[in-house]
Amino acid sequence: MAGRVLAFPRPPSAARSIAAKRILATAPSARLSTVREADLEDPDVLMHICGSVRALLYSNPNAALEEAEFFYGFVRGRSKRVGVFDEHDYFLGEFALLAGAACRQLTLRDDARLWFDRAEAGYRHTASAVADSSRLAYHRLALRMEERQLEVVLDLAPQLIEGFRNLGMREDEIKARFLEAIALAESDRQEEATEAYEEICRIASEIGADHLYAQACGNLIHMAAMRGDTAAGIEYSRKAIPGLRRSNDRVALAKAQWGLANLLRASRQLDAALDAYRDAQRQFASIGMRADIAAIHLIVADVELDQKRDAEAVQSVMAALPIIDELRMAPEAIAAIALLRESVKLNRINRSALRQVHGYFAESDSQDS
Repeated sequence: MAGRVLAFPRPPSAARSIAAKRILATAPSARLSTVREADLEDPDVLMHICGSVRALLYSNPNAALEEAEFFYGFVRGRSKRVGVFDEHDYFLGEFALLAGAACRQLTLRDDARLWFDRAEAGYRHTASAVADSSRLAYHRLALRMEERQLEVVLDLAPQLIEGFRNLGMREDEIKARFLEAIALAESDRQEEATEAYEEICRIASEIGADHLYAQACGNLIHMAAMRGDTAAGIEYSRKAIPGLRRSNDRVALAKAQWGLANLLRASRQLDAALDAYRDAQRQFASIGMRADIAAIHLIVADVELDQKRDAEAVQSVMAALPIIDELRMAPEAIAAIALLRESVKLNRINRSALRQVHGYFAESDSQDS
């Protein structure tokens, strides 16, 4: 685990890895009655479980949230502390951070903030508090990115990048660089954003972070689409997709599919673009990422208006609005959403309002880590 200072008293073993897999294969409702208490309390087993839950963030955020909530509750509810050093506080912080990260993926932002507060309460008592708190700061800044606080992200990201670099946490440094690159792209600084993603590719390749390299290539698909550079977009997709499949990063794969749809739209292959957008929606539906489904509904509506398919565009917007309301996706776009809703009632989409609203979700098609 990046940032750990104190070693746990026993070295990790294959037996503890097997124990962790056995625990995760047991339904949460049955764990306390069927799993050995000694395994549930073993710091090395819990460390393996943290790694497995972290992987779930990329393939099944709902499952990651369920597991993180269970283990946070288990550790917090113990009458005796887990481990002999700072492990108890560390695991409270780590499982809370994982729960918050899952909530962020699922656009449950108020829940994410609460979990991040819980993570802070645990981490402040760990020997590796600086490193742990830095990882938490990354997720809090990612939440600000999703809320389009672009100036804040561009102000704070360089400090976070430097902090991770000084701590020798290179993968976390790359993750912070993703936030900076996304904010640059959203600030219409496409050339700088492209350079930032290319720098991420260079560093990721240098340290052997294949998953992060693939994610950066996936984001470069979107940058190529913005430039209308189909050839570059296809080349980036060839680099991104195999790596994302190897790591089972279903979130980034769906984002890459979204990027390919953008490429097709930029080249005016509108029917093919619609098929690609709907394929991305199906991928997001399979992992419960409803906010991304709603965002693509709005883009699909815009494409349908290009094709003079106004009635279908109305249906696409109508499919998006309940999700936007339920998840409170863009409170800062409330005026545009109201105009869009009124235009739907009249069966004539207000295109300016439509583009203003789906502009708030433009960062959804880029992946942070």
